[in-house]
Amino acid sequence: MTEILLQQDLLIRLCKSLIWYGAPSHRIELAMEAMCRTFELDGSFAFLPGLMMISFGDSDTHLIKCTQGFDMNRLAKVHKATRALMYDDLTPAEGLTILKAINNEKPIYNMWVTIISFAGSSGFIAPLIFKGSWMDMLVSMILGVIVGLMTLLVNRYSIYSSVFEVSISVLIAFVAKALRSYVCFTGVVLSAIVQLLPGLSLTTAIMELSSRFMITGSARMFYSLIYCLFLGFGLSIGSNLWDVFQEPPSEDLKMGHCIPANEPWRWILFPLMAISFNIQLYASPRQWPAMLICSSVGYAISEVGGIHWPRSLHIAAAMSAFVVGLLGNIYERITHELAFVPILGAILLIVPGGMGVRSTLLLLDESGHASQGSAFALQMIMVALGIAIGLFAATLVVYPLGKKRNTLLTF
Repeated sequence: MTEILLQQDLLIRLCKSLIWYGAPSHRIELAMEAMCRTFELDGSFAFLPGLMMISFGDSDTHLIKCTQGFDMNRLAKVHKATRALMYDDLTPAEGLTILKAINNEKPIYNMWVTIISFAGSSGFIAPLIFKGSWMDMLVSMILGVIVGLMTLLVNRYSIYSSVFEVSISVLIAFVAKALRSYVCFTGVVLSAIVQLLPGLSLTTAIMELSSRFMITGSARMFYSLIYCLFLGFGLSIGSNLWDVFQEPPSEDLKMGHCIPANEPWRWILFPLMAISFNIQLYASPRQWPAMLICSSVGYAISEVGGIHWPRSLHIAAAMSAFVVGLLGNIYERITHELAFVPILGAILLIVPGGMGVRSTLLLLDESGHASQGSAFALQMIMVALGIAIGLFAATLVVYPLGKKRNTLLTF
C-alpha cells in the first residue's frame, strides 16, 4: 500500500512538472498513461488549460491547478528522469526525490539576462521576419526592454494581468506612431510585442483538435483569437491616440518609413535572434546547438518557400515544420535527448501570430480594409494548420508505432 501511494505521489509530481515546464499539452495525458502502465496502476487523466484531473481507481481523484510555462532546461531533466523510471534505472522513491530537486532549482537565467533577451528577440526579428530597417531594429529593441519589464511586473503583481495586453499595446503603438517618419509602424509594433503573439498557442490548439482533444483545443483556439483581438485593439487605440495630437499623415506615409535592411546582414543577425528566443525558453547553452540548427533550417525553408509560393504561405509553413520535426525526432532517436526542445525553438519563428494581429488592425481600420483583415485571419489559421500537419507527419515518419518504453514528448 505504501508503494502504491508513493507511485501516485510520483505521478502527481510528474504531471505538475510537465505542465510547469511546457511539455506539449496534447502529449501529457499519453505520457501519464504510459507511466501508469509502467507502475501497473489504474489511472485516468484529463487535461484542461491550467488544470489536470487525475483519478486513481474509483475513489481517489486529484485536481491539479497550475499555469503552463516554458523551461526547456528543467523539462529535459524531467524527461531524463522519466526515461530512467520506465527502464527501471530509478526506483519511485529516487524518482520522486529527483523531481522535487528539479522543482526547487532556480531558473537558469536571472532577471537581467531575460530582459536583455527580450531586447534581442524584439530587435533582431524586425529585419529578419518583418522586413524592417536598422532604425526599426533599434526602436524595437528599446520597446522590447519595456515589454520585458512589464512582463516581469505582471508575474509579480497578478492584478495587473487583466489589462496587461491592452495597456502595453497602447504604449507600443503610441511610440511607434510618433516615430513613423523614421520607422515602419507595423514592423516595429509586431517586433516589439513578438513575445506576446499567440501564434504558438493557435498552432497548439489546432494540434490538440487534430489529436481529438476537443475541449482543450477549442478553448485554446478561442483564447488565441480573442488574444489577437486584445493586442490589435490596443494597437489601434495607441495609433489613433497619437493622431489626436497630430494630423494623420497621407495614405503613403500611414504605415511609416518602411525600408528593408540589407539582405546579407539579416542572415548574420539570425543566430543572435535564435539565442534570444532560447534564453526566453530557459534552454541551457548545451541545448543551443541543436536548437540553432533546427531554427536555421526551418527559417531557410520558410524564406525560400515564401519566395516560390507567396500566395500559399501554408505550404511553406508545412514544409518547414515537416523538416524541422524530422530533424528534431531523428535527433532524439540518436541522442535520446528531448526532441521537443529543438523543434519548439524553430517553430516559434514560423508560427503565424503576427498575421492575427495584422488582421485585427485591418478589421479595426476605417479605410475599408476589413476584407483584407478577414483574409489575414484566414491565412493565419491556414498557416497554423500547415505547421500542425507538418509536425504530425514528421513524428509519424520517425515513430510510426509510437514509443513502446518511453513517453513521446514531441509535437
